[in-house]
Amino acid sequence: MVIYRRANKQYVAMTEAEVWRFIESQRRVFLAFAMPDGFPHLTPIWFTVHRGNLYMRAQTYKVKVRLAAAGKACVAVDAGESYRELRGVVIWGRSRIVEEDLLVSVLESKFEEKYAKLQWKAKEMPEPWVAERRKEPRAFIELVPEKVASWDNRKV
Repeated sequence: MVIYRRANKQYVAMTEAEVWRFIESQRRVFLAFAMPDGFPHLTPIWFTVHRGNLYMRAQTYKVKVRLAAAGKACVAVDAGESYRELRGVVIWGRSRIVEEDLLVSVLESKFEEKYAKLQWKAKEMPEPWVAERRKEPRAFIELVPEKVASWDNRKV
């Protein structure tokens, strides 16, 4: 069961439906894991949503892929400039590396649909760089939400 709450006493929370509409409207989240030395590893990353879970894609050699296997992660996303426009969501949950071929295929399609216009284009990049990128194996990180905090200052 996912727990939805406001971020703290001064904020007005989004409803569950508002949380997911807001998340799906965004292009990037900040993904965080605890490293073995206790410091956080935080990175902006593209993502997609499928069946109430978040999915991020990264090259398998990246630190975040190794840390995802540890099983806990957090993502944050926010929007707005002035105080009365600020809104955001923080999600804590369980992480893992996706291994199911069918799910990987679905996620690849969702990423292509969401980011096709933003991805690098082979014809615009140096050939050696493109060749190296195409060799890199990728993994999907799944985040299954357990706790969600939100705020929407437009409701104040």
